[in-house]
Amino acid sequence: MQIERNEIRCFHAVVEAGGFSRAAERLDLSQSAVSQAIANLEHRLGAVLLRRGSPPQLTEAGIRMLRFAEAMMNEERETLADIAQIKSGARSTLSLALSPAANARFGVSLLKEFSERNPLTRFKIAVTPSREIVYGVSDGRWELGFGPLQHSMPDYFAFHACFSETRRLMIAADHPSRDALRRDPQETLRTLPLITSFLDDIARRPSGDRLRNAFASVWEVSHMDLRLALVAEGKGLTYLSDLVTNTPANLVPIEGLPFSSIDRQVGVYYLKHQPMSQAGARFVALCRERWGF
Repeated sequence: MQIERNEIRCFHAVVEAGGFSRAAERLDLSQSAVSQAIANLEHRLGAVLLRRGSPPQLTEAGIRMLRFAEAMMNEERETLADIAQIKSGARSTLSLALSPAANARFGVSLLKEFSERNPLTRFKIAVTPSREIVYGVSDGRWELGFGPLQHSMPDYFAFHACFSETRRLMIAADHPSRDALRRDPQETLRTLPLITSFLDDIARRPSGDRLRNAFASVWEVSHMDLRLALVAEGKGLTYLSDLVTNTPANLVPIEGLPFSSIDRQVGVYYLKHQPMSQAGARFVALCRERWGF
């Protein structure tokens, strides 16, 4: 036996409105249609639910059915409200990780525009090194990554290139080894540390071992401002993206090396075969509007 939802709706309306005619008005049905629905329900259950009168009186079976009807109607109202909130973005969360350089140039403007379009959407935002973003999107910590695309992106990612960046090897202009770098850059580098972000692309790229071996050591400092401050104080060298504008004035590029600069594409990426949230889809659409991929 299966209870029909329209019959339950009619039953609930009769009890709530206090009569068949008022329930019919509320449901925009004829009184005979409401009476027939109640009769069908009672026949299917084999029990009388209402004693006809003004107002109708609930039987014991009717009291139990009313509890069920109220639960069903409440669930329906909550479901419709949830769907309305999902459509408006209120029940969706933008789960996004940005690389420090991408955040420095575009983070505020992107999130400002996104929040103006989707004022009810919740945010879960992280700024973290690019390789860590790849791992985090892979294991579900974030839905979207926005940062440098790897030379070989995992095949389970969908990704869209948005713009390019160039990372240049930088040193303080007054560093005591700067003249030696001009004379013999490769030999001098072997006496200096590379200060890079934790799990940074540059230190971990396919040629990462060779790159690491070009320096005396590698200091992994994930915070970009701290990294730049250490380089400005003459403690080592770092790669600096051309997306970053608020940099110490005394940093200058090191020229003449095969890895003096590294060009990369920056874009948005996510797991290919996972259903995307409304917030995620809207962020990707915003990136598509801005960069036209």
